[in-house]
Amino acid sequence: MIVRSAVLEGHVAPEHQDAFDRAMGEQVLAAIRTYPGLRDVKLRKIAVPEAGAPDVYMIFDLYFDSLAEMDAALASETRQIVRKTIAENMSLFQGRVYHLVFDERT
Repeated sequence: MIVRSAVLEGHVAPEHQDAFDRAMGEQVLAAIRTYPGLRDVKLRKIAVPEAGAPDVYMIFDLYFDSLAEMDAALASETRQIVRKTIAENMSLFQGRVYHLVFDERT
């Protein structure tokens, strides 16, 4: 199983966290779920950071059967629609977003 994790490293002002979290959990997750070949998507928010850890706010984990399935999803027209939805909802977030791709083994 391939897991592509989108890491949101940074912060959201406390007064905007509820609105941001709701947008990510509703609008952005719904958009991501339209990726072709996607097996699952999970949204994780940091509950308790370890001292000295990077300032990660939340992580989206996208699950695919293979790298080829992931690459096809990222090359699809759907990705442009998803990216637009994400961009529309990122104004409250201050920081950077990067991706990690894992080969999950059980």
